[in-house]
Amino acid sequence: MNIYDVIKNRRSHRLYKPDPVPRDILARVVEAALWAPSGTNQQPWDLTILTGQPRDEFVAIASASFADLEPRLRQLFDEERVGFVKQFFSNLGGAPVVVAVTVWKDPDPFAQEAHIQSGAALMQNLLLAAEAEGLGTCWMTGVKSREKELLAYLGLPDRHLLAITPVGYSAKTPPVVPRKDRPVRWQGF
Repeated sequence: MNIYDVIKNRRSHRLYKPDPVPRDILARVVEAALWAPSGTNQQPWDLTILTGQPRDEFVAIASASFADLEPRLRQLFDEERVGFVKQFFSNLGGAPVVVAVTVWKDPDPFAQEAHIQSGAALMQNLLLAAEAEGLGTCWMTGVKSREKELLAYLGLPDRHLLAITPVGYSAKTPPVVPRKDRPVRWQGF
């Protein structure tokens, strides 16, 4: 699969098969993620890959963030969609693996922004590599309302939680979500 196909085929998966993901496949995905560019080549990230009991304990903390999101979700979506999101948050769709991406904290706002952007590049690499391996993912930032608790669980209280993603074999292929008509400005052509 070429890179353009991988980019266009990547979806946010919210329902997973319970099948375990072989460690060698996860290692390839992580290796690809680590090749992300980073501001001044700091590579300011940490990845934590959780499965089994650690995954379950982490998900129990993360799932509490639904209560924090619910008022906003009710403004955006109908009751059926809110119920679907609640079910997803309860167990992250049953994915057997969860990856947490954290970045360094820096008191300098410009350095912090570079760390966040670097972590986002790593996250995108991770999602695209997972797609290339036939795995589903879902970039999740809604859990950040429980950042302090999640970082404490990971043993990284001095980091910034960028995002998490469940990882596994999708039980249902999500539909293509059309791209919104956003301006692209071409100058000097």
